[in-house]
Amino acid sequence: PSSQPAGRSAAPDQHSLHTSPGPRSRKPKKKNPNKEDKRPRTAFTAEQLQRLKAEFQTNRYLTEQRRQSLAQELGLNESQIKIWFQNKRAKIKKATGNKNTLAVHLMAQGLYNHSTAAKEGKSDSE
Repeated sequence: PSSQPAGRSAAPDQHSLHTSPGPRSRKPKKKNPNKEDKRPRTAFTAEQLQRLKAEFQTNRYLTEQRRQSLAQELGLNESQIKIWFQNKRAKIKKATGNKNTLAVHLMAQGLYNHSTAAKEGKSDSE
């Protein structure tokens, strides 16, 4: 018998809430990744970079249709374009130091901390 009160079930963990692997699903990581398994870094041509930068100036986010047509135009696959845009947005965000307004609000309340430094003097009750 379960220790749960009658009529109540244990809350599902967050990973089981979404059952269908949607567009944001990730591939499972391999236990022993080999260097040979890794796709080589894409060396974009000057023309491809010029085109990607021009597109980014117009719009920082691509629709699926726009990404598909850019991929065809530039001879790249969609994921290469998607990752280039993600990296470009991240680079700008990091350079400007702009934080998400929700993150700033939560940090002001002491509820949000994404620092990578280890906390010192952490007690068992934390």
